[in-house]
Amino acid sequence: IDLGTTFSAVAALDDRGRPTTLPNRDGEMLTPSAVYLAPNGTAVVGQPALDIGLEQPDRVATLIKRRMGYPDFGHPVAGRTFRPETLSAVILKKLAQDAETHVGPVKQCVITVPAYFDDTRRKATMDAGRIAGLEVLDILDEPSAAALAYSLSDKGSAGFETTPHRTVLVYDLGGGTFDVTLVKLSKKKFQVLAIEGDVRLGGKDWDDRIIDHVAE
Repeated sequence: IDLGTTFSAVAALDDRGRPTTLPNRDGEMLTPSAVYLAPNGTAVVGQPALDIGLEQPDRVATLIKRRMGYPDFGHPVAGRTFRPETLSAVILKKLAQDAETHVGPVKQCVITVPAYFDDTRRKATMDAGRIAGLEVLDILDEPSAAALAYSLSDKGSAGFETTPHRTVLVYDLGGGTFDVTLVKLSKKKFQVLAIEGDVRLGGKDWDDRIIDHVAE
C-alpha cells in the first residue's frame, strides 16, 4: 500500500509473481487520501470526500501524512480532535476493502513511507494499519520500492550484463512530501547510500503559491 499525502494506491502480485496495481471500486488506480466525516458518524474516503469538502470543508481531513508522528491532526475535523493514525486507518481500511474485490480477503500488508520518516512516524504508520485491522508485515521506504521495481524490470536488469554495479538517484516528489535517495544497485541486492528530504514540500505547496500569487 502506498499511503500518500494526496493520493494512495494498492498493488499486489499476480499469479505469475508480477506486481499489478489494483483499481478502486470506481475503477481508478489512485484514491485521494481524503476523509469526510458525516453527521451520522460514517466516513467517506476518496474523491467523494473531496467533492463534499467543497461545501463542508470543516468535515474533511486531507494531507494527513504530513501530521504522522504528531499527537493530533492539528485542527478539528467535524468538531472533534483526531490522531493522524486514526484518520489514516480509515483510508487504509477503504483501500483494503477495495483490494478485496480483486484478490479476496486482505489481512496483511506492506506500507511504504518516505525514506526520511523517523521511527516515530514509521510507528504511527504501523499503528494506522493495526487500527485498520491489518497486520503490517513491514514499512518499506518509497525510494527503495522504486529502486527494487527498477532493478527487477527489463530495463533495469538488462544493464547488469555490462556493469555489475550501478549508482541510481531516486527522486520522489509527491503531492506533499519530497525525498531523494542515492542507491547502489547490483543484480541481487541494493544498498542505500544517502537520503535527504522534506516532509513539507510537494505539489500542494506549488498549488498554494500559485493560488496566493493569483489572489494578490
